Amino acid sequence: MSFFSLIIRSLRQHALSTLATVMSLALGVSLMTAVVSLRNQTHQHFARIGLGVDAVIGPKGSPLQIVLNAVYHLEEMPGKIPWTLLDELKKQPMVEAVIPFCSGHSYAGVRVNAIDSTFFQNFEYLPGKTINFEPQFGGQGHAYTSASVNEAVAGWEAAKRLGIKLGDSFNPVCGVNFGDPVHENDRLVFVGILARTGTPHDRAIYIPLERFFTLGGHGDNVAKMAVDLESREVSGALVKIKKIRGGVMHPGVRDLKFMLSQNPTAQLVIPNEVMPQLFNIIGWVDNVLLGIAAMVVLIASLFLFVSLLNALRERRRDYALLRCLGASRRWVFGLVLAESAVITAIGGLIGVGLGRLMIYAGSVLIQSETGVALDPWFTDLFDILVIPLIVFSGILTGLIPAFQAYRLNVLHNLAPQSM
Repeated sequence: MSFFSLIIRSLRQHALSTLATVMSLALGVSLMTAVVSLRNQTHQHFARIGLGVDAVIGPKGSPLQIVLNAVYHLEEMPGKIPWTLLDELKKQPMVEAVIPFCSGHSYAGVRVNAIDSTFFQNFEYLPGKTINFEPQFGGQGHAYTSASVNEAVAGWEAAKRLGIKLGDSFNPVCGVNFGDPVHENDRLVFVGILARTGTPHDRAIYIPLERFFTLGGHGDNVAKMAVDLESREVSGALVKIKKIRGGVMHPGVRDLKFMLSQNPTAQLVIPNEVMPQLFNIIGWVDNVLLGIAAMVVLIASLFLFVSLLNALRERRRDYALLRCLGASRRWVFGLVLAESAVITAIGGLIGVGLGRLMIYAGSVLIQSETGVALDPWFTDLFDILVIPLIVFSGILTGLIPAFQAYRLNVLHNLAPQSM
């Protein structure tokens, strides 16, 4: 009987304990794979970019709240900023573009943002990739044609979620919570659906900025803002900063940020500085999950250790017979180690497969909640090393049982075992 056939026979003889060990290892590996992959991808996506937004000018308040509202369409803005401040900001030499917006409206649970039409003209959500309506990427129609028309544009994911088609119309809700009042007399028609970007920009519905001020029910003060720029207020603005060599933001942004910090009504927030702070706050969750996964793997290794010892006790006579038939001590030693390695390899492979399913489920949930699209097939160094590491741990676990098999007394164990 060959070396590998003996391993297979042993696994079959101890099928129940083998299965329990394999599934325990698979669970631990899948948890570790999923946690590491989702953590690395979310850190890259949330910290790599402001999703085309170098900075956000918003009201005084929590910088994190401002970023979540302006970039990820979550939370609410803590106030308003004057329009005149944006005019001053546009004059700064390091500022390339300022795109004002008003948030705080919704439709069927999807955020409705009133935003300046320049958002559809030269806004890069990633370097070299601009907002567009290209059909090959799911886009349809066009941007709204003027600043005050009853037209709207849906992000790709918003359109998919709500089944929006060109020509459909809706009444925006004045608020983002269930039961908030509806603008009954303001019917807007969808004239465009954005091509998919894989960013939170896909999750929102966009309407003309000036149309926001004329929505019924906002009151005379807000209606006045449509024509009186001196009194106009907005939720904030997306800011594009000029780049210098190497794609680095203009160093003058620091002075600009300090200058605005002295303003009693506004502040400049840089998303790439704020989002890492969020991960510092919630990073303990990743560590706890990794700790749980490591404990599962450790318990599975201990279970494998006990299983191999039990198998050795049951098969002492078989090993003695193999020795009599010419098998060397090293051959028997290698047989036990190989069995341990095979069990851990099977558990690791199944774990990687289950981990991919968990990553896929996690990516769907993350995209649904934040609009950030993660790749279920994303591979990093951990994914490459996890199988060799788990097999190596299996070999270490099998060393003591293998050494006991190596030292087995042939004559003592040849006698038939009593029942």
